[in-house]
Amino acid sequence: MDLIRRQRVSAGVEILFLPDTRFGEPGPIGLDTGNGGPASLVVHGWPRALTWDEFRDLGSRPADAEGNENAQIHSDVNQPERVSVSREGGQRRVSSATVTISIVRADTWVVSSAKTPELLSHEQGHYDITGLTGRDMGNEILAARAGSLEDLQRQISDIIERYRQRARDLNARYDTETGGGRNRDAQRRWDERIRSCIDNGTPFSAP
Repeated sequence: MDLIRRQRVSAGVEILFLPDTRFGEPGPIGLDTGNGGPASLVVHGWPRALTWDEFRDLGSRPADAEGNENAQIHSDVNQPERVSVSREGGQRRVSSATVTISIVRADTWVVSSAKTPELLSHEQGHYDITGLTGRDMGNEILAARAGSLEDLQRQISDIIERYRQRARDLNARYDTETGGGRNRDAQRRWDERIRSCIDNGTPFSAP
């Protein structure tokens, strides 16, 4: 785990550098802004409906494709360059943050002859699982409290790592249980759980 790096730019204002706040690459910078208001989380790029235009068309599966999948989506949770950190009752907290759910097009593809509404719906599930995981991660980061920036950074790093692994595990379980969308009953159960957690704002868990 990287240790915190701080830069004091003026009295009462410090820059907080957070390591690895994307599910794959280094990300945001936090700014200590003093006393803040209610915590707020903004999620960009999700929820929304996918289209096949966001997938690269291929004539056949790539040689390194896993199993007999006819499509693959690679989505990421990205944090902004800066988040707001404030003091509350002698403790530090992240008072606002924005996460962006994005698609890595170079690693997102579909076999052209295999396009069906059912397959697109299955890939939508992967995207929504990433979105829900990113949203839940953001909410847990906002709930973190610590007596120092160092302790807050450690908590955030732990949260990020836990949700990184959680996203991997949930997407793998989703594929296994639904058979890549071929098991209609299992697909329906996952779809219902995903939709419920999106609509109700409840933390996501596998059905």
